[in-house]
Amino acid sequence: MDLLGSFISRNNYVAGYWGIGRLCQLAYSCQTAEVSLNLVAETINPANAAFDKLLAGYAMRLKRHLDARHITHTRITRTTIHLNFDPAPPQDRTIPITTWGKLYSALVVIEDDTGKSYEAMAYGYCAPHDRARELRSGGEARY
Repeated sequence: MDLLGSFISRNNYVAGYWGIGRLCQLAYSCQTAEVSLNLVAETINPANAAFDKLLAGYAMRLKRHLDARHITHTRITRTTIHLNFDPAPPQDRTIPITTWGKLYSALVVIEDDTGKSYEAMAYGYCAPHDRARELRSGGEARY
């Protein structure tokens, strides 16, 4: 699922920094391990206006994917991206450590008007955003 791959990509920026690290920082600051983004409603839980551009960009990306497949937007009733920054490690595989931080999981769930749902999941490693440790990108992600 391209939506998941681009979302966890190091090219997904929020204010010039890796989006997953920024979302991890949000979770930690709200004393939770989970963050959920609803792309149809363009909402995030826990709420934070700093992610409005990210939500709008991925909502637009979802619509472009639907258009390319000739799927009417109203057929999709819910599309969520769930991030868990303290998941149980997967039992069926080893996740390569490609950066510092702890294990996280990302799950994309798309539900249609017939009640059918489609899921894609990925694991990775990240730490909460830290300006002292990260380089800021000169650009923003293109959605």
